[in-house]
Amino acid sequence: MDVGLVLMSYHGSWDDAALAEQSGFSSVGFVDSPLIAGDPFVAMALTAERTSTIRMGTMLAIPSNRIAPACATALATVNRLAPGRVFLGVGTGNTGRAILGLKALPVSRLQEYVAACRDLLDGGEALQMEGGTARPIRMGHAPEDRYVDYGGIPVYVAADGPRARRVAYEQGDGWIMSLQGCHAMVNAPEVLGASLAAVRAAAAETGENADDFYTMCSVGLCVLDEGESPMSPRVLERVGPVAMLPFHAYADNPAIGEHFPAPIRDRLEIYERKVLARLDVPRDRLYQESHRGHLSHLLPGEEEVLTEEIIRMTTLTGTAREIADILRALEAAGLRNIALNPPPHLAREAIREYAEKIAPLLAAKSPL
Repeated sequence: MDVGLVLMSYHGSWDDAALAEQSGFSSVGFVDSPLIAGDPFVAMALTAERTSTIRMGTMLAIPSNRIAPACATALATVNRLAPGRVFLGVGTGNTGRAILGLKALPVSRLQEYVAACRDLLDGGEALQMEGGTARPIRMGHAPEDRYVDYGGIPVYVAADGPRARRVAYEQGDGWIMSLQGCHAMVNAPEVLGASLAAVRAAAAETGENADDFYTMCSVGLCVLDEGESPMSPRVLERVGPVAMLPFHAYADNPAIGEHFPAPIRDRLEIYERKVLARLDVPRDRLYQESHRGHLSHLLPGEEEVLTEEIIRMTTLTGTAREIADILRALEAAGLRNIALNPPPHLAREAIREYAEKIAPLLAAKSPL
């Protein structure tokens, strides 16, 4: 199984990507969240200059952030710098839209966007919508010229629900998933395996073949020191921002709170009191502040919201052997890339930790 990174396009993220390559990592995806992160294509271009093997892409591009021809051209420009090492990861939008006060896009919009990007990157004709007008467009460049190289760029679609998964296997080359709906340290392999089986069955019904799908999953990961608690300051600093993602989603839409598992649902009142009530914005502008720590740091009061159970439910936090066992099971279930989500200031620590503590266990034969 490949290992990758998800980075926030911060200054120096390209150097962290180079260290990841030297440490055996296979991919790096750059977050597309305007207002709280840097531009992913700038980070990708600088990564291309500093690396030679690592693959790079968006994690995730959102259709409303830029029109399809702009996205396809940006990808092809980076691919001109690093031929064969670029991918498009695309989704309906989570924090990248929430920070604008907007909901995720409908799957129909995702489908149109993936189709347009795929057609353009294949050198074909796509439809560009503007208001109520549709105009056929195509690349004005040769597949490889002084500007771009748009041959062979795979498209990976982020999908949790069945409709989005259908877009992935019908129009994409891979599927990016989350650990949503499972307990990361308990049943993640079983949940992922069931989801992949559902994708394969649905694909077979339409004549598609999902067996060659490139499957990716992004996670927070922290190896516990001997006797260390999952609630230690070090662990909270490392994976707390990932563990807080369900609470940030609740801040945007409190109605979803009743659908959370009990360990998270039971902490919503504390989140309201310790975090949301302290934000210096009106309730209808919470989105301006609640996402500021996205994959980066805990906001004041958030450390009081989390529990040991939530940390281990939402992230891969445990001993090195516990984590290696889960990763082996995820690979056996069909996962081909595990992408780590470290905070910017701890990216190098996370890279070294995986390379020194997890990779050797995965390389060794599994115990009988």
